[in-house]
Formats: sequence, C-alpha cells, structure tokens
Amino acid sequence: MMAMSWDMGSISQNIANVNTNGYKRKETLFKTVMSESHASPSAFSGRLNVFGVQTADRTHIGVQGVVTPSSTGTDMAINGTGFFMVAPSDDGSAPSTASVDNPESVLYTRDGAFRFKVGPNDERYFTSGSGHYVLGYMADDDGLIQEGQLEPVYSMPQTTMLGKATTTGTIQANLPSEAQQTANSVTTTSTITDPLGASQTLSVNWQRVDGVTWTVTASVPAAVGTASLGPVTVTMDGWGNISSPTTLTQTATIDWDDAAYGAATASSTENVNLSDSKPSIDLEKISVEIFDEDGMSQVAIFGYEKATFLTAPTGTATSMWYIHPSSGQYATTGTTPTAATITFDSYGNVVDGGDVTADLSWTRNSTTTTASVNVDMSKMTQLNGGLNVVNVTQDGYADGDMLRSYFTEDGTFKGYFTNGETKSLFKIPIAQFISENNLEAISGTLFKRTSEAGDITVSMIEDAVGEPRFATSSIENSTVDIEDEFTKMIMTQKAYSTNATVFRTADEMTTVARDLKA
Repeated sequence: MMAMSWDMGSISQNIANVNTNGYKRKETLFKTVMSESHASPSAFSGRLNVFGVQTADRTHIGVQGVVTPSSTGTDMAINGTGFFMVAPSDDGSAPSTASVDNPESVLYTRDGAFRFKVGPNDERYFTSGSGHYVLGYMADDDGLIQEGQLEPVYSMPQTTMLGKATTTGTIQANLPSEAQQTANSVTTTSTITDPLGASQTLSVNWQRVDGVTWTVTASVPAAVGTASLGPVTVTMDGWGNISSPTTLTQTATIDWDDAAYGAATASSTENVNLSDSKPSIDLEKISVEIFDEDGMSQVAIFGYEKATFLTAPTGTATSMWYIHPSSGQYATTGTTPTAATITFDSYGNVVDGGDVTADLSWTRNSTTTTASVNVDMSKMTQLNGGLNVVNVTQDGYADGDMLRSYFTEDGTFKGYFTNGETKSLFKIPIAQFISENNLEAISGTLFKRTSEAGDITVSMIEDAVGEPRFATSSIENSTVDIEDEFTKMIMTQKAYSTNATVFRTADEMTTVARDLKA
C-alpha cells in the first residue's frame, strides 16, 4: 500500500506539471522483495518467496517534448538532444566561475523560457524558470564570440554601438561606352596684342602626364615670335580643382621676332590663368555614403572620366577610364586624391583596375576627418546606354542605440540598433551526454551530472552530435500526457483498494486463527 501511495504521488506531481516548460515525466516502477522462510523447511524447502514490493523512480529525461511557438523573443527550445547549462547563484548574485567538471556548479535543463535578473550594474542576466543563471559565451566589444570559460550571460538595457569607419565597399554599375572621351593633349587659345597693335593668338597647351598631373606650356605663331611658360606642372583632379601650383595666374614671356618688329623691340609678358585655360572633363558620377573615423556620415563621389591611353594598351584592353574620388561638399581644401584607372575589353568587361583605394578627407566646423576606403569595382561594365547604378555597398556605420534583441537559430543573442546594424551580444552552447537518462533529477526540469551519464560534450548547436536545432521564440512543453496519467491514477487507486482488501482479509484470518485456542 505504501508503494501505491508513492506511485500516486508521482502521478500527482506529473499532473501538477502538465503545463511546466521543459518538465520531464516521472514514472514509478515496482520491484519485488524476496525473502527466505526458515520456519518450516519441509514445507517451503528453503525457497525464496515474494514477500513485498519496493518502488523505484525513473525520470524520462531523454523524451522530447512538443515544441510550440511563443510570443516572447527570448524564449528558446531545443529540438533534439542536449541541455541548456545553468548555474546556481553565488550569495544571491551571478556566479563568478562555472565548470562542467564540477557537478555542483553547473546543472542542466530543457526549460528555455528564460527570465531576467538584474545585476549590480543594471545587467539583465538570463535565468531559467528555477532561477539559475544561464551559461554561455559573451561577445567582445566588436561582437566576436570565442569559446572558452562558461559564464552567466547578460545584456545591458542601454546598450550602444560605436560607429565604424568605412574601410571597404563595392560599386556595381554600367558606364556608357559612348561617353565623351578626354584627349591627352588639350589646347586653348586667347587673343593678345603685339607691339604693332595687331591681334595675335596665344595658345596654352595642357599635356597629360597621368590622371591628375598636366604639363602646361604656351606658344604664339612662329612668324611673330616665341612664348615661354614654364613648363608648369599642374596637379588637377577630374573635377577641375587645382591643388598645385597655388598661384593660378602664371606669367608667359613673349619674345617678339626681330624681323617683324625690329631688333629694338622689347619682349612683353602676358598673364595666363590656369583656371580659365584648363581642359573640360566630362564625368559620370556615383555618390556613396561613407562613414569617417568618428562614425559620422559623409558623402564620397566617384567621378569616372573616359580617357585616352597614355601608352599603347596591352592584352584585351580597348578602353580606359580614370576614377576620381571626391569628398564632396566638405572636401578638405588642397587635397587631391590619386586617380585610379579601370580598363575594359571590347565586350565591356573589366580586365584591369577593379580594386580601387580612395583616401578621403572632410573638414566641417574646423574639424578634419578621414577615411581610407578600398572599393571593389570588378563587376562594373561598359556598355551602350546611360549610367546605370546596380548596387552600392560599404561596411561603415554611425553610432547606434539598441532597439530590440532576439535569438538566432544558432543560439546567438543579437541586438538590433538604430543605425540599422546588428551585433552579437552572447551565444548559448548546449551540453550532451552519452546516457542522458542517467542524470540525477533535482526536479522535473533540473538535472545534475552523474558518472553513470557518461562523458559530457559542450559545443555550439551547429557542431553538436545528432544535429539538434534551436527553435527561437518557442518553448518545449511538458512531456506529461494527461490522459495517460489519469488512466494510471485509476489503476493505482484500484491496486491500493485491492491491497487494502488483502490486508483486511489477512487480518480476519489471523483473528480466526487466534480464536481457535479458545
């Protein structure tokens, strides 16, 4: 009867936990107790006889509960084998250390309906339903997670993400093959007056050296004399900004011909304004948002100039473009980013120069910031039609405040920030045992490591044995079948009543035997 009472207690416990997340059903088993009678050897021949029954509890730890969706983003269930690892508190606070080698410091559960406990510095520690601290691996300041010492995981309610300077980007676009091409030699003319008062032509020639360097010379018709100017080396970007020389007005000296004007005629000078005589360059422009070293949003403009080869092309290249990066409206005065080149074959595909580094500088409110950006342009094309920008990306971002947080399917807890970026905050691994049913049940949801359970393996869910998976925003239901428990309750109640009848009958027989002496 005591065994039946114990069984009824197990059934009652199961029914009470029918809605407990991660609860594993407890079952009471019975085993016979054997005894040997010595009262009458001739009657029993010294045989063992069933004298009673004992109970043995078994918790079905390895049985998978039904996983159902929940409305809480921090809930998580395990589909397959494995356990969350949790640790008891250390004098009411989060434990400083936890090791699976110490069965007292780490316990195991399937209850993924996580709750929060506020730490001394306003940390939001994740806890299980039993109040134990969830263990995992915290991310560093850059959001990188490495496996190492298990520790209680947490998030901060006022988590911020510092901005990141742009270092890489991509531009995928089509450049029009019919774009205006810049010649390597450009001449402009102006009218001057000779010593006799007649009008003459002063020619200023710009000869290209590279993407941003030109050599400037001047000339007059040979019949009237010679002009000397420099030559002046000019640094000018594709946008027409001259950074060198700083003096834009240069002086051309004209030696008038003695035969035409007389030997006594003195030479004269003419001012040549480099800004007025510079070549006109047509650019195809693509704007890109860039974040500087302070995480501030800036604008970079990439100007594409269809140019003429300075030397004969090799291989399959048939056309060349100079790429002129610009820092836009707030470009630091006097800076000229180096022009890169990109070449295309006759099919409009890039054959060289698809990797461009732009060194950019901005000045706002007397503060200068910079960014050095490596831009992949290998997927650009040169085909008929206008400029067509397909895709532009870059890896920088501004400062941001966390808007919400959530678990991903690999157990990573991430934050989503106002700058549109996500960042890993921590990651939860799982523990697996060779014989999980031999863990010691502390409660229906909490288990302790034993030697009988075998070796333990701690790993990320994606590396775990048997390919278990996390189900985010989900919980694992209790494994209790209420109909089965009520059936067992009826059977246990019937067994208890039957045993009571046996005891009562045996008592009556004892009374009859006692009264025979009378």
